[in-house]
Order: sequence, then C-alpha cells, then structure tokens
Amino acid sequence: MASELPPGHPPRVLNPLWIIALFLGLSETTVGIAAAQSSGWVQGLLAVFAVSFPILVSTVFFLILWQRPEVLYAPGDFPEHVPISAYVDGMRRRSVPDPDTIQAVVNDMLRAVLPAALESSSDASDVLEEAMATAEQTLAERILTVDISPITGAPRDVFRCTVFSTQTVSGFLDALWADALDRFVPPFRYGRDWVLVDQQSNKQLRDLGSNWSRRNGTESDERLLSGVGITPASRLVTVRLNSSARRHLPHPSEPRATASN
Repeated sequence: MASELPPGHPPRVLNPLWIIALFLGLSETTVGIAAAQSSGWVQGLLAVFAVSFPILVSTVFFLILWQRPEVLYAPGDFPEHVPISAYVDGMRRRSVPDPDTIQAVVNDMLRAVLPAALESSSDASDVLEEAMATAEQTLAERILTVDISPITGAPRDVFRCTVFSTQTVSGFLDALWADALDRFVPPFRYGRDWVLVDQQSNKQLRDLGSNWSRRNGTESDERLLSGVGITPASRLVTVRLNSSARRHLPHPSEPRATASN
C-alpha cells in the first residue's frame, strides 16, 4: 500500500502534546496578529493576554504532568507487550529499588560482559563467580528489612528495600506505605495511627515523616535515613498505635523518641 511507511520507520503517533502545542501556537499567532492591527487599550489588553496565557498553560501542564502524566500519552505510545493499566499503575506509583531485580540485572550484566572482556573462558568463569559473590554481598549489606506482620496480620510478612546514601525518610516511608501498607493504614498518619519500632532499642520512632514535617513546618521529611539512625542493619517492625497511645502522645515541645537518642 502507498500509505505504508518504509521498514524501520515507526508510525507517527499524535498524542495530546501535539494538540496542546497546536492550540497554543494558533492562539499566540492569532493574538499577535490582532495586537499588531489594534491600538490603545485593546492592544495593551491583547499584549497582557499574550504574555499571561502561556504562563497559565505551562502551570496547568506541569500540574498535569506531576499528578496525571498518563493522560498525556496516546494509546499508540504505550508498549504493546505491557497492558496499559499496568503501565499507568507503574507511572502513578513511586518506584522503590527491588533487591531481587537489582541482583538479577547485576548478574546478567556480569555474565554478558566478563566473558567477552577476558580471553580465557576459565579465567572468565573464575572472575565471574568472584564478581557475582562480591556484588551479592554488597547488595545484601544495603538491604533494609522491616517486619510488617503486626499490621498486615500475615505471619513473617516483611518489606525489603535497598538503602542508598541519598535515601530520605519521606521516600522510605512513602515506599513502605505504597508497596506494603496502603490497604491497612490511611496515608499521612505515621506517628498517629502507626509507627516504626526499633527492636534493638525497643524505642518507637515517632519523630519521622509527616509527624516530623508537621512539627517543623515542612512539606516532607527530607532528612537522610542515615541521619536519623536508620541503616540496613536496623531491625524495624511496624505497629499500630491504639487509642490510649494516641491520647498520650507527647506534646511537640516535649522530647520524643527518635532513632538517634
């Protein structure tokens, strides 16, 4: 058929971004021509509109991009081998590094690169085994395990995540809630409905997350996990706070139990 594209050329997909760009371009062109043909207060009004309209459109665009990025894609933009609902769900959820996925990627990379880099197959096998063992040990040292069974009710139910040097408290708590506790506790209720307990010191870590950010007048708790004393070696467990415990929460001016004291 004459309408078919040459091999190797993907079909052009018209998504909402094209519509937004076309609408904005036509609007600005029309207003510019009208402003050039007018004078007085009408010309000033059109000039103000020509400046403020793109700012308004940009603000709305970035709000949509932050809250609902999936609506900016056309059906043809989504990969064929992934269901659209699963793709959209993945875009909406915060990603958390999965230890098994990272380990699989590292192993596959080493198996693909090392044999080609070394001349001898026996040398490649030895180096491969040593590199894989080192990678697995390094990864295991970065894994933080949280016992969530007291809240979920499932025996030996745990949440695992890989802790990096840039991991923040809010990022960790958001991932813990989104991936493990969203069906059991409401959002933004850490320190009021549930809390983490350090099993080594038997202390409740209430001064974290939204509880800490409310008290300090910030939007989120951007402190590093290492800065509040949470490391991969920590033994943490999630527990619910009963009504009696919530009534006896210390006043913000009183000292609270944190991971560092």
